[in-house]
Amino acid sequence: MTVIYADLLFGLNLVLDWTLLRMTAKIRGIPFSRWRIVAAAGLGTAYAAVLFIPSYPILYTYVGKLLLSILMIILAFGFQNAGYFLKNIAVFYFSAFVIAGGAFGLQYLLQDARAWTISDRATQWMDAHRTTFQAGIGFLVVALPASYALFRLVWRHSARQQQVVKQLVQLDIYIGDTVRHCTGLVDTGNHLRDPLGGAPVVVTESRLWEGVLPSEWLKRLRSEQPFDMLQSWKGTSEDGGMLDESRLRLIPYRGVNRDMQWMMGLRPDSVRIRTENETYLCTKVIIGLDGGTLSHDGAFQAIVHPDLLQTSENESAYHAMPDSTHRAS
Repeated sequence: MTVIYADLLFGLNLVLDWTLLRMTAKIRGIPFSRWRIVAAAGLGTAYAAVLFIPSYPILYTYVGKLLLSILMIILAFGFQNAGYFLKNIAVFYFSAFVIAGGAFGLQYLLQDARAWTISDRATQWMDAHRTTFQAGIGFLVVALPASYALFRLVWRHSARQQQVVKQLVQLDIYIGDTVRHCTGLVDTGNHLRDPLGGAPVVVTESRLWEGVLPSEWLKRLRSEQPFDMLQSWKGTSEDGGMLDESRLRLIPYRGVNRDMQWMMGLRPDSVRIRTENETYLCTKVIIGLDGGTLSHDGAFQAIVHPDLLQTSENESAYHAMPDSTHRAS
């Protein structure tokens, strides 16, 4: 009689699925929620129950397994766009190949050395498994080049991603009793400043300010000029929310076609910028509002002015301090 220890089966699957998803997030350098990864790993663990449900044969097929992995990736990291999803699924399978290959190699390493000696016993064993080896060689001829190509693709993407990750910081933006947390990219090409006071500008996605700015404003930011929106501010007190008119700014900048354009901005009370080693508290700063998406894969939601990480520019406005805060999730 075959005995299956369900607790060991489910526990092993949970740990393995969690590890694969965590490796995917690490290689991709994307933000993630621990609870979403746990939930996705739980979904993969539940799949192990199909071993006890023989009435659903489709779950054993490649299509069933592919659908499961797709659901796990979407549950763990969401679906922002096709490119973002395909990169996640490719890295997920790459991680699975790495772990499976390591386990396969470890199995051979720990085998009895007599299995590798030339003897009558070994010869008999090889004859008995010749068909299996022939099938395995055919599989390797196809699998190894495919795995190598996938490895090169993932490695190149990971190298580029790591360069971006080195420039990522965590932002805590304070306006009154409201605080917004996001990830920012330090862009040395960002030279935007407030034309009145000269404060550096941090460009953020406008959707970050839902609940602070009027919802109608957030929709109009994508299509209307800031001048028209400022005129509509007066006379709509219910739209004011947590902001008053004194916090609003108009920031000029040159677009791709070199034409002068305007960006809506607001003045926060302070912005805390956290790197791996230091934390900067900035009070002389303006928040610009962009109606689109700054990162196609969701890696960051703000573009940070590099001068905000230079305390020598204005000691009274930028203060470097030991990093005693927790990284925002």
